[in-house]
Amino acid sequence: LTEYEEADNLVGQMMTLKQLGKHLREQNKFADAIDIHTRGLEIAAQLCDTPEIVYALNNIGTNYRRMSMLEDATTFHYRALKYCEEYSDKETYGAKKNKVVSLNGIGNISLRLKDYETADSVFRAALKGEQELGSALGQAINYANLGAIYEYNDQLDSAWVYFRKSMEMNQLAKSDLGISLCHGYFGELYELQNNIDSAIIEYRKAYAMKDMIDAW
Repeated sequence: LTEYEEADNLVGQMMTLKQLGKHLREQNKFADAIDIHTRGLEIAAQLCDTPEIVYALNNIGTNYRRMSMLEDATTFHYRALKYCEEYSDKETYGAKKNKVVSLNGIGNISLRLKDYETADSVFRAALKGEQELGSALGQAINYANLGAIYEYNDQLDSAWVYFRKSMEMNQLAKSDLGISLCHGYFGELYELQNNIDSAIIEYRKAYAMKDMIDAW
């Protein structure tokens, strides 16, 4: 980053700030991540780079969401979605991916606020987008989110179906984080079904992967 700053290379700074912010978020340094991603957003706006503006807005929204600052998170994810809807490019992989990430952020906030109807609608739209993109990881995330809605509504059979679909896609994507999370979801469902021995086995499988996943 220092080298790019000394060379007055704005594109290099923007791309480095994006990765640095993600790295800080993975270390649970959310306030620092927001500062870094905000710097990246300012450069993206200066360069009139719409895809990177959307990327930065979603990153800032995710940072706020991790801090449970849902009002701020909502603002940034909706700003990102507005850019997606107004941007002339709606067909490239990057444009479609930015939109489903925006939808996913809004869905997660709705889920946290227990607005399950909105969350379900948004997650299904995001899942459709990830299926069109052929993204196993994106599908895994949205299957898990839909599974969570069924879990919260005490529809555990349906929750199992969606969490198992999520595990299948995470394995396909070779996502250690996703696989670990799915073991945790399985543990929750077993616990809700009062199958404590199986729940403990799943939680231990999740925890055994702690060195392969981020701090959060």
